[in-house]
Amino acid sequence: MAQPNIDLAGKKLLLIKPSSLGDVCHAAASAWALKERWPTAHLTWLVNTTFEPLIKPLACVDATLPFERSRFKGLLGPLTRQGELRSFTRQLRQGEFEAVLDLQGLFRSGLFAWLTRAKLRVGGTTAREGSRWFHNLRVPEPPQPVHARDRYDAITAALGCAQPGRQDLDVRDHERERAKALSAEAGFSGGPMVAVCPGARWESKILPPAIMAEVLDHLAVKGDVAQPLLIGSPDMAAVCEQVQAACKAARPVNLCGKTDLRELAALLDIARLLVTCDSGPMHIAAAQGTPVLAVMGPTDPGRTGPYGQLERVVRGECELMPCLKRECPGMGMKCMRELRPEGVSEKALAILRQTADKR
Repeated sequence: MAQPNIDLAGKKLLLIKPSSLGDVCHAAASAWALKERWPTAHLTWLVNTTFEPLIKPLACVDATLPFERSRFKGLLGPLTRQGELRSFTRQLRQGEFEAVLDLQGLFRSGLFAWLTRAKLRVGGTTAREGSRWFHNLRVPEPPQPVHARDRYDAITAALGCAQPGRQDLDVRDHERERAKALSAEAGFSGGPMVAVCPGARWESKILPPAIMAEVLDHLAVKGDVAQPLLIGSPDMAAVCEQVQAACKAARPVNLCGKTDLRELAALLDIARLLVTCDSGPMHIAAAQGTPVLAVMGPTDPGRTGPYGQLERVVRGECELMPCLKRECPGMGMKCMRELRPEGVSEKALAILRQTADKR
């Protein structure tokens, strides 16, 4: 177990959690917990350059150390790119960190923790790829299957932190106003603000666009959600366009690829509901406390679902669930294709009724 007398007050602390988007959102709660426990600690977050703009404005983060993943791609990347490694090592040591918390738990992150020369290097007991051997304090984690957020909370709790009082991405009022302006500029004219993320990184996570369009049509007819806002990263553009084209009653406003991460967080903060596949925006919305209706098939909600809202997950039926496969293992996307659009929209409408007083 962790030592009960750890004191990081006034110390320089490095938190290592470079990716993915969902995990970065979960780790925000860890940053808040650390800062609440030791307000005078100087917290630097090592994060992928892609996600740095999302994390940098957090009041609990004093500095960020951007990490370009492509510089050390693959398990042996850090060892085969000696020049890049020397350069990044200098950056790590210039931070003069006295403690490191490695939430990533992979070989690369463990190596980076060790290269800081920090006296205290903390990791979980489930760390993989041999990364645990770079840590000198290994904190027990809950047994699998467990949600990533619960694992991170267990680590900070073992260091003496209370349950995080905040988990949000510190969205500011001016960012909310910007999100409203972006929506209006794109054509949103009012009514219930329902965001929709129909895309995902894995092909197997995507609800077929025709089915998602039926869900939105039902919301338009039965819930007066005439203009759902389609959101997502640029690589989701094709899926969003297919959903938009397939709608008959709904008139989706397509914001896919038109927001940066902070604007997306602000948009999801002011939305009354997010309807989504298993995606990064799902975790942003959950972090902001926005109601989420998540359609999940090949993945396990208990491990990667919208934290604190697992009762709002809709799942299909397939004997292989959760298969955890990027591509369907020969079942014809059964877990997604057999979902009834009416069932999804009815659950969405029920959530909207429960949250009628949200902005």
